[in-house]
Amino acid sequence: MRNTFFILGILWLIGDLSSTQAQTLPIAPKPTPDSTGPKTYTYIERMPVFPVLAPGDSAVPSNQRFKRFINADVHYPPRALRDGVSGQVFFSFSVNGQGRTQDIKIVKGLRADVDAEVLRNAHRLNAIQWEPGTQNGRPVTVSFTAPMNFNIDGKQPLQTLSDSLDVGSFRKFVHPQPSWPPYNRLFDPQQGLVYGNCIQRLGFSSGGLSQHVRLVNLTTGKALLLEVKPLLRSRRENPFCYVLPPGRYALYKYEFAESKWYGAEMHEENVCKPQPAHSNGSLQASRYLFTVQPGKVHYVGSWHLEQENAPAFTDDKATLDTQLTPVFKYLNFAAAITAVPK
Repeated sequence: MRNTFFILGILWLIGDLSSTQAQTLPIAPKPTPDSTGPKTYTYIERMPVFPVLAPGDSAVPSNQRFKRFINADVHYPPRALRDGVSGQVFFSFSVNGQGRTQDIKIVKGLRADVDAEVLRNAHRLNAIQWEPGTQNGRPVTVSFTAPMNFNIDGKQPLQTLSDSLDVGSFRKFVHPQPSWPPYNRLFDPQQGLVYGNCIQRLGFSSGGLSQHVRLVNLTTGKALLLEVKPLLRSRRENPFCYVLPPGRYALYKYEFAESKWYGAEMHEENVCKPQPAHSNGSLQASRYLFTVQPGKVHYVGSWHLEQENAPAFTDDKATLDTQLTPVFKYLNFAAAITAVPK
């Protein structure tokens, strides 16, 4: 599956829209006869020129430089991708007589998260110094409207493999595992200790509500719940430390609540690998796995859950060990087994 999104072009940039199309979405309202403010133009003798931002761009037309810039940092919102949302968003802006971008706004939206991404990306124009447009030899304000397309190639925005965890009874209520306190000296040698770091999804919009990752011990067939973002804490990265029964583990669900004006909206997301071209149907192909050995300390990596349906796991052991050693004085992090989920 490939996602594509691109600027179709500002009306003055593409120059091939019919007058009927231009009238459908007027670029700017006509000035009223008694208007005392500065006049805003939609077409003038000399249009604003987008600056040269890269070597060799001086030979590239202004409209192409603009389209390259506006396409460089736009992202398909994860939930819109998941929901299969596609369509056009029209945004407008003006370039004033000083060559600065102003009055950026949505003219015709698609839905809130897509519109917000278009606005975020369009506001990058605030840092651009244009060569202003002129009328009768004087700099003037010029207004533009641009449509942006969000298209999904393929029938499904995201495909993951179904597996035995999807049909099991692992979603039943379980109490969260107690975290390992820093002052404890020894843990049960029949258990294993795991520690790592979670990069959470919501930041301050979590409202200080806790977040969890549900694991399945494939050896015992039991589900366990780890709190990976504590209650009343909204920072992006949160270290965790737990004692777990030994066995082979699969990450199953990411469970979190998003703060809303009416309370909280619960979310539950499968922690899966993207569907490969060929699969033998094993959990290794669909899930991220790690092993816990009895009597051992295990570093299980940084769990990147900030992007919807795009979990990632990285080895940042040296950084986390430096951070945790003064806190967990009785744990030998140097001897820890690296067990980053794969």
